[in-house]
Amino acid sequence: MTRRRSSSSSSSSSTALRVTADAIGPGTSVRYHYRGGNSLATVVDRTDRYVTFVGAECDGTFTHDQIDRLIDDDRLQIVLDDETHVPLEEERLQHGSSDRLR
Repeated sequence: MTRRRSSSSSSSSSTALRVTADAIGPGTSVRYHYRGGNSLATVVDRTDRYVTFVGAECDGTFTHDQIDRLIDDDRLQIVLDDETHVPLEEERLQHGSSDRLR
């Protein structure tokens, strides 16, 4: 998250917060708005360059710059909840569960 000083003509000094890719890590819930609709997803991986999220109806891997643009365009929003939105089958594959679907 970065701070940005508002450029208003009033004498008060207000500071607005801007969410960036830096605020998104594994376990973060997001709502991704795409051409055909929107869906909840959970961030499953973050590297120095990429953020990956998976949901029941969407998934994606984006660079940090792309994530910042999606946030700025209001196409990606952080959702404050404590649920995972990764489909059960995908979660089993990621965690190497012994009871994988065969």
